[in-house]
Amino acid sequence: MRRSIALAYVLWFFLGYLGVHRVYLGHVGTGLLMAACTVVGGLVASTVIGHILLFSVGIWWLFDLVLTARMAGYRG
Repeated sequence: MRRSIALAYVLWFFLGYLGVHRVYLGHVGTGLLMAACTVVGGLVASTVIGHILLFSVGIWWLFDLVLTARMAGYRG
């Protein structure tokens, strides 16, 4: 089912670090994983593990800039 690309990108921009755009697009598992990494990384941000988790989510968020249109069903 096609979803709104515009709404997906709004969610990506404002709540992407929590994986909300992925849940909206039907990728619930990876959206919840992204949220869990953000929450755990934030809770242990004073440690190396926290920094690694938050850095990983940031890179993942940037990759989703390209992948969001594909996940929304846009074939270009």
